[in-house]
Amino acid sequence: MKNFRNILLTALITIGAITSVLYISSCKDKCGSTTCQNGGTCSSNVCICPSGYSGNNCGTGWSTRYLGTYTCSRANCSPAVATINTWQSVITTDASNSGYTIDISNFDNGNTTVVGIVDSTINGISHLTISPAAGSYGVDATGSFDSTTNTINLKFTAAGVGGSGGYTCNMIMTKL
Repeated sequence: MKNFRNILLTALITIGAITSVLYISSCKDKCGSTTCQNGGTCSSNVCICPSGYSGNNCGTGWSTRYLGTYTCSRANCSPAVATINTWQSVITTDASNSGYTIDISNFDNGNTTVVGIVDSTINGISHLTISPAAGSYGVDATGSFDSTTNTINLKFTAAGVGGSGGYTCNMIMTKL
């Protein structure tokens, strides 16, 4: 009987110790009633988000609002471009998944995927830049995303091989 009491007491103490450790470790990442994500830090019970993330728990990547399928149109090209001026593109999360990078497939109706960087979000408008890899030809663009209209407005330059044969256009991408 004494042996049973010792085993029971030891089991209860062990369960209590494990429960205490789990409770303490689960609460140390808390910031008020939330847990900061994506490298966010807590200051005065508010999550401070790293670049590329927002929200009360830093769980929303700046690029999230861009994701989806778009109807695209090109206008005001110089020199004029004699190809179809309306097409669809899809925006997905870039492989780096840094919260502020996106992939735009079928950019400029050319079966080309370009990487865009969302560099800030102010008053519902986020700014987007697209740059070719260093030393190569490709697309150079700047623009913005308006979350009230779900529209991306870009001004881009497409350079041909060796930097020749390029053109500059305005492009409007409207989320479906």
